[in-house]
Amino acid sequence: MKEIKKIFILFLSGFFVLNNQAQESVGRTVEQIIADIYEQVSENSDVEIDFTNFYEDMIFFSENPINLNRASKEELDKLQFLSDIQIDNMLHYFYRYAPLNTIYELQLIDGLDMTDIQYLLPFVMLGDAEAKKETLRMRDVFRYGRNELYIRLDRGLETKEGYRFVPEEEAQAEEKNARKYVGDPFYNHLKYRFRYRDRVAFGVTAEKDAGEQFWGEYNKGYDFYSAHLELKNFGKLKTLVLGDFRANFGQGLVMRTDFSMGKSSYVLQVNPRTSGLKKYTSTDEYNFFRGAGGTVNLGKFDISAFYSNKQIDGDTVNGVFASIKSDGLHRTQIDLQRKRNVNMQVIGGNITFTHSWFQIGATTVHTALNHSLEPRPANYNKFYFRGKNQTVSSVNYRARVSKLNIFGETAISDREGGWATTNGVNFSPISRVALVALYRYFSKEYDAFFATSFSESSRINNETGFYLGAEVRPIKYWKVSAYIDSYRFPWMKFGIDAPSIGKDYLVQLDYAPRRTLNMYWRFKFEEKMSNYSDTATVMPVVLPQQKWNARYLLNYSFGRFIFRNQLDVNSFYNEEKAPSYGYSALQDVSYQFQKIPLRLDVRFHIFDAQNFENRLYIYEKDVLYAFSVPMNYGLGSRYYVNLRYEVNRNLSFWMKLAQTVYADDRVSISSSNEEILGNRKTDFRFLMRLKF
Repeated sequence: MKEIKKIFILFLSGFFVLNNQAQESVGRTVEQIIADIYEQVSENSDVEIDFTNFYEDMIFFSENPINLNRASKEELDKLQFLSDIQIDNMLHYFYRYAPLNTIYELQLIDGLDMTDIQYLLPFVMLGDAEAKKETLRMRDVFRYGRNELYIRLDRGLETKEGYRFVPEEEAQAEEKNARKYVGDPFYNHLKYRFRYRDRVAFGVTAEKDAGEQFWGEYNKGYDFYSAHLELKNFGKLKTLVLGDFRANFGQGLVMRTDFSMGKSSYVLQVNPRTSGLKKYTSTDEYNFFRGAGGTVNLGKFDISAFYSNKQIDGDTVNGVFASIKSDGLHRTQIDLQRKRNVNMQVIGGNITFTHSWFQIGATTVHTALNHSLEPRPANYNKFYFRGKNQTVSSVNYRARVSKLNIFGETAISDREGGWATTNGVNFSPISRVALVALYRYFSKEYDAFFATSFSESSRINNETGFYLGAEVRPIKYWKVSAYIDSYRFPWMKFGIDAPSIGKDYLVQLDYAPRRTLNMYWRFKFEEKMSNYSDTATVMPVVLPQQKWNARYLLNYSFGRFIFRNQLDVNSFYNEEKAPSYGYSALQDVSYQFQKIPLRLDVRFHIFDAQNFENRLYIYEKDVLYAFSVPMNYGLGSRYYVNLRYEVNRNLSFWMKLAQTVYADDRVSISSSNEEILGNRKTDFRFLMRLKF
């Protein structure tokens, strides 16, 4: 009853301010737009999504807006909130009616409403329609280039078990301490960035995770270093990358190391947007290449080639290793024994032909390891890749025929029976309706190292599925988004000891009557199979398990205040136990001070998810370039205070203090080295940005 009263008070306060709203404020900021996109994408994923490159692209375009009178598809593709149909309609309109004389002409483009235009405005401008050839001079690069330095420091305030060393006189102390963290509980990274428009970029990154040693017996300096140099548009040289970089081609069946949308309330976004070679700026210690690559433009052909040679983590024994350790953590002596033991070399290329209405490309990638990858035998991984060498190739295509956008990719590996294909179509019969359909088939023998495509599971392997999505704008201010995805796993998977099927669907209703007010209602249902846990069963038995979740979200502003109310409910059911439920309610308040350059974000959040299956992932605002979607499990509350202070145009500070307090009588939080004694968990983050 107390929890119900708290929820009522939270929403009563929100509606009181809403009903007394009396003045307009500015639309969404760049940070809010980025946060909206990240929230929609991340809440459907149990794994952390590396959003860094997308964030940097958005910040760059906010400071260097796209000239719509000379906009290219490559530039517009980076605006992830636009669908393929919307981008094609924009390019078609620009081709017929350019130059645009006013930004309000965007309202005349099919498929764009005021909400889409409000999202666009921070990233676009109207300039000269004639492209001016710019001669790059080194003195201009150094004179007008922008330097940025970032210093970030994180610390959990409670002491975790991994930092509690066992006294030497205690029995087996040496063995226990070997499993403890060797370093201090501080996370720290340094980032230096130099950028001259979109032509020249250089950067260096150094990072130490919490628990890793900075200076001592096991390590000297930062645990991870990264550097990159990117040059673009030098004559026929379209892109040159040196150092650390990423590569993305086609639909991702062979090569995609960057962020892609996947299943979300952006129901039309099933086609990966970014393509080609690009600099690497994140702190992920696995998902990148180290070497060199380039793309040359020869008329209608783009030809790309790259080579990478780097060390990765693996538990090597007698020339073989069972798995790749991709988390980048080197906190214990066991972690350090696996650190960068395996050499991975990758060589690949892509050739793409682009015509006015179609595009076709071919990609080949060869990977060589100096130790043989041999996963420990199990039924579910029988068809996983084993060995030292792998070659994967594909053909991808995109075409526009009338109102149809068709796209796809088919890939084969050097393993017998290993192939995969994904094919889709976008269709907009009228301006207020947009549809997408996608079919995918990944054979159980197909298992490519760097494949990331639209799928139910993170591994592009052993899956068949069909996806349908629709976006309808029935009347002014309203939008309905929906998808249904049906899939099948022909072979066993981890935790599912038999072939299985699944399905999920989502419906979201958006209402945005003005810049200062928007809300949505969302319902998602998912049914999967899982092992029946009765130990008396001899033969494997899998049973369906169902989960649904519903959300209501309200955003509104009043003067210099921005408010957010959110209510989540979910339910989990299988034949072994009765249905269980999870609840969550939160109130956000943001305020931009007028006389001092300070922005304040505050949240109070209560949750009740007694069973692990009812856990809730809720997006939080954070310091710049940090993304937080903590898991809420149990009964408790969470709050945070987020501050941004701009000393001047060149120096800014961010700070976040967040705490979770559990009210379910627990005496400890988490387990193993991450265990905290007590019922509170507190985190602190600090970031400084210096421009010069």
